[in-house]
Amino acid sequence: VGREAALQVMTYRELFVGTLGVDPFSADEAQLRAPLAGVGITADGLTRDDWLDLLMTHRIQPHFPVDRITVIHDWPATQAALARIRPGQPPLAERFELYLGAVELANGYHELNDAVEQRQRFQRDLAVRAARGDALPPLDEPFLAALPALPRCAGVAVGVDRLLMALAGTGRIADVLAFDFANA
Repeated sequence: VGREAALQVMTYRELFVGTLGVDPFSADEAQLRAPLAGVGITADGLTRDDWLDLLMTHRIQPHFPVDRITVIHDWPATQAALARIRPGQPPLAERFELYLGAVELANGYHELNDAVEQRQRFQRDLAVRAARGDALPPLDEPFLAALPALPRCAGVAVGVDRLLMALAGTGRIADVLAFDFANA
């Protein structure tokens, strides 16, 4: 279609520091909340990861240039439920996300195949859900039982609907679905 896009590859930390002047690994909650002043968010029950997600979706991602492919890697360990963690200070998830403009097209990571670690992550998630009063899904025991047999591998999820959005030049997913949510 004659469309061109520049490529920018950066770490999660580089993105946050360069965009907001906030280190996502060392900032306290008040520093994470400050750039969201005026957004009208109720802070009750929000965790550090919620604030990081909100910063990404409300302050960073919407400003990615439309003619740029942005690849973000080395996410906080807490921002990757199924990814392997690379030890170090801080520990980093072996995960990336790829954006075209503000639209996330792909999410990939090295798969965690440690059932003990995965169970601990699921249990931490359940504790957060319980504290919020959310529904508590059962642990996926067949999945946990299968993990030790999983070879070292990686996976990438690509949103076909989002690729269609990029090709159509729209920011509305409803424009590329045969039956959008309002009409399904």
